[in-house]
Amino acid sequence: MNYVILDVAQGLILVFSSIVVFLASRTYRRAKTRAMLLLALGFAFVGAGALVAGILFNLAGSNFVTVETIQACSQAVGFFVIVYSLVGTEG
Repeated sequence: MNYVILDVAQGLILVFSSIVVFLASRTYRRAKTRAMLLLALGFAFVGAGALVAGILFNLAGSNFVTVETIQACSQAVGFFVIVYSLVGTEG
């Protein structure tokens, strides 16, 4: 099967999440707010899920369902951390 669209989508997730991680990290270094640190960490999990899924599927030949489960779990953790950074932290 041809998974070009999936690979492109995962690549875009990785690129855009990396940009958000960079910007949030830069803001954290300036402002020293815990929320920005957690935001960067959350998006790092989201991007890492796409990266790991791409490596496991394209290079290691892992099962599609296993790969997508790993990606979904990583993204769920990432979005949990993002939500916590937005509503669960002070300053």
